[in-house]
Amino acid sequence: MTIHAAIPFMTATLALVFAGEREEWATWAASFTALVGVMIIVNPQASSDYLAGYAFATTMALSYAAMMVIIRKNRHASMLPAASLSAFLCAFVALPFAQPMQVAAPVMLDLVLFGTVQFGLGLLLMTIGTRLISATRSALIGSMENPLAPLWVWLAFGEFPAWATWAGGGLVMGAVIFDVLTKSKRRQKSVEALAQG
Repeated sequence: MTIHAAIPFMTATLALVFAGEREEWATWAASFTALVGVMIIVNPQASSDYLAGYAFATTMALSYAAMMVIIRKNRHASMLPAASLSAFLCAFVALPFAQPMQVAAPVMLDLVLFGTVQFGLGLLLMTIGTRLISATRSALIGSMENPLAPLWVWLAFGEFPAWATWAGGGLVMGAVIFDVLTKSKRRQKSVEALAQG
């Protein structure tokens, strides 16, 4: 989760280097605040020193950041076919490790819902949204899944999150809201200035 929370920083760096997209100070500050928030949420006793796990997580984060930069750089072309193809390719990569015939029917229903709603719909909306806003801002909004996941578990199953989850989640949510409000105010001022001019 901590490595995943670094995606806004990775995205901002890749967007600057490969797409020439510069971010405002508010987005950099919000990204850093979100990273701190997720670091508070993570239980340090649950982490391990397995280098392979860190390498896979870092590769995943860099791939996700690169995908958002590519979508943003080619925002005039529809990336939905490429996103759909990536989902099918992921299924083929995971197939050798899967045992689909050993899944019970109720669990299979959960997996179908996960694949269509959480993964499929999420990927679809992220692909469309990244064309409309900066890649870093898209990654920053995506970081809200870290504090929201324990919130949904609490609401659905009654598992009360720890205080660190509330504190870190509040930081992440506050960072995203701050970034969105700051961008909205600047846009409003620009519109007013154009109207007066």
